[in-house]
Order: sequence, then C-alpha cells, then structure tokens
Amino acid sequence: MTINVHFVGIGGIHMSALAHILLDDGLVVSGCDRSDAPILDTLRARGANILIGHNEHHVTTATQVVRTAAVPESHPEVARALQLGIPVQTRAELLSEIAAPRNVITVGGTHGKTTTTGMIAHCMRASGRDVGYVIGGEAPDFCVHARRGTDPWLVLEADEYGRAFHHYTPSVAVLTNCEPDHLDYYGSQDALEAAFLQYVETLNTGGVLVVGSDSPAARQITQRLSAARSDVRVVTCSSRGYADYAIRDLDDEYLLSTPSGQHRGALQQPGEYQLQNATTALAALQQAGFDLGQAVEALRTFRGVNRRFQLHGDAEGVIVLDDYAHHPTEVSAAIDAAKQRWPERRTVVLFQPHTYTRTSYLLDGFRTCFGKADVVYTVDTYAARDMSGEEMTSEQLATEIDAPDAEYGGSIEQSARLAAERATANDLIITMGAGDIDAAGPIILRELRRSGGGSA
Repeated sequence: MTINVHFVGIGGIHMSALAHILLDDGLVVSGCDRSDAPILDTLRARGANILIGHNEHHVTTATQVVRTAAVPESHPEVARALQLGIPVQTRAELLSEIAAPRNVITVGGTHGKTTTTGMIAHCMRASGRDVGYVIGGEAPDFCVHARRGTDPWLVLEADEYGRAFHHYTPSVAVLTNCEPDHLDYYGSQDALEAAFLQYVETLNTGGVLVVGSDSPAARQITQRLSAARSDVRVVTCSSRGYADYAIRDLDDEYLLSTPSGQHRGALQQPGEYQLQNATTALAALQQAGFDLGQAVEALRTFRGVNRRFQLHGDAEGVIVLDDYAHHPTEVSAAIDAAKQRWPERRTVVLFQPHTYTRTSYLLDGFRTCFGKADVVYTVDTYAARDMSGEEMTSEQLATEIDAPDAEYGGSIEQSARLAAERATANDLIITMGAGDIDAAGPIILRELRRSGGGSA
C-alpha cells in the first residue's frame, strides 16, 4: 500500500521540515495551508501535492495525517480523518518517531534555538558526515531546513509551545536560556520553568545538559535537575563570566575557553547573543564527540538563519535589515547588535507585535526594550492563533514605548511607506517581528529607489 502523509498546515516552518524528511524517505506527501508562500514552492519542486485552503476532502486519499498542537481535533480535515479511521499525529509525535533510533542533540530555550541548531548542523556537516537536522528556519547554508541523513547523529530544534519538547530523548540537551514567553499557554512563569525542567529531564541515562548559565532561570532549572538526576552531566556556558565554556568578545574575533584549552574564532553576525549561541553550539558539538577545533573553524563560514539579522538591501544610503525579534529581550539584543555594527547610523525600527496576549503580558519589557532605537513605528499586530484583539493593540503599544520617537504606523504597507518617506541617508531600518513583517523590507527599498540609487 502506498503511504500518503497529509500535513494540515504544511506551510509552517516545522511542518514543512517534517515534509522534507518524509520526501527524503520517498513517501507520498500532501498538505494544505490557508495561503500560499515561497516555502511551499520548494516542497512542490520535490513532488509534494500542495493545496491552498482547508477542506475535509483533502484527506480522503491519506493514510496518515499530521497536525500541529495549534490545530484542534475539530478542524474539518482532522475531524474527517478521525471519522475515516485515518491515524492522526501531532508534529511532535512524528518527529519523536524519526528521532527515536538516533543519537539526538535537542536545542531548547526561549531565545536562540534556531540559530544554535543551525550552527550545530552547519559544523556537523562541515565534518563530512551526513547528519540529520531539523532547523526551525530557512538558512542560506542549507538547500532545505531539514534532512534525515544517514549518520547516527541528529540535531533538532525543540520547541516549547504545546510541550512539544517533551517528546524526545536526547543524548545532549541544550538549554540556551529561559524567560517568560508563551504564558497564554502555560499560564505562569513557574509553570513554564517546570516545563523546561521536564524537558531537560528527558535526557538519556549518561546524557549531557549544555546550559546557558547567564540565564538565572536556566541556572535554577539546572540545579533542580542535578538534585533529581545524578546520572547526567551538566556543562555550563557563558559570555559574561566563569563557566566550563566561556566566550569573550575580541571585536573581530572571540576567545573561547574550554576544559580542553582555548580557541580563537569569528562569527559573521554581531552581538552578545550570537556569542552565547556559538558557545552552547560548540559545547554541544564537543560533548557529542565532534572535533572542537574543526567546529570553531567551520563556524567562521556560518551565514546565519533567514530573518535573523538578515540584510534586505540598501538604497539612497539607507540599509534595510530584517530580524525575527518578537520578545523584549530579543528586540533589545537586535538593536544592540545593530548599534555595534553600525554605531554611526540612526536606528529606525518597524516592530510588528506577535499576538495581542503576548504584547500584554510582556508589556513592561516592551516599554523599555526600544530605548536605544532612535525611531520606532509599531505595525498592526500579527494575531496568529490569538484572535481576540481585546488585549494590547499596536496603536496602544506605541504610546507605551519609552523611546526618543515612537508612533503607530498602521499596516505593513503604510508603515513601510512612512519609514521610506521619512528616511534620511545613513539610516539603518530594521523590520522586526515573528509574523509577516519581512514583507516591509522590499516595500521600503522600492520606495527609496524611486528617488534613484541603491543596490540589492
């Protein structure tokens, strides 16, 4: 019998990753999403049957259906599959099956998961081994963001939403940090930290936890793990002080001090958080048995992940970047990195809040995180799964932000046009958010080029 796996919401970054792995296996893959997107073109090119819109008839030829935690059983396609007796799995359950026979490195944490996973996968591949990887973002160093591979090792991004990261049994678990997020799901910071503790407790007997010890909550989780599990080892990483793996910024290079000696390396992207990501990635690689010196050299060529401090282009002396930052800590880190790279430029931010509830429960952080930006335009909120609209709106957020100049810009199109109209030579414009704000960059560049000059 032909195996036909149907993905409900195949355009999501994690769902499309699993679709690529099943295509690697030669299975028949189909899927649907509410709108078309470039990420679906790659799947089409590999033979996946992509359908736009949701309809219960999409599943009639499927032998298995995969959904995300955000898709309920009442969804018409899922409900029809259950009615027909077609097995339905969540994304995390399917990935758990793929990972089960492998030596797994999982990367979890509030910030830095995608970049750290990409760094590890890049260095593993540079060693000449056909490793498996599942990265929560597209990256220029990879044709696609997921591959099964034939090597025993697999690195995967372990997402905390819906407790997806509880489904794996890693040999090496990375905990980059832990801060308030997804409180609409978890309800409180205590519940979130308890979930992260459960994540690190999934380690195999004799496994290793690689922890970003600059995070107070991550340190507390580590202490609780050590009290409960004497059979696992803990390796600490820091960019600010003493740790098993301590990194220090030397401007154009970094110095990494490890239990086995010191190494000098370099990254293509600036900022302290990139150094922290690199430290945990390199520590995880060495703990998994990969050569640290080779990994340090390989990391010099890592070009990052799309939508993470990604250059869109320049026009009329204005540089336009895009960043996935949607949490106050990430926003502050992105602005700091921009100031570090381009200290002489005026920093203009177009920020698209990601869900109304997140904006509300992180409001204190959003009030202060834009402080080093010169101009901030808030863009209409990307609601995603949060459709209430009754919490903090983008227009209200603009009045709360503590920055030299903050105002509500309206839609993506309106905000992009406004930023371009008011731009001056030597500006740095950063579009920020986890939704579709990346569409603003091309609009800004188009409007700027109408006055002549610039290069892609």
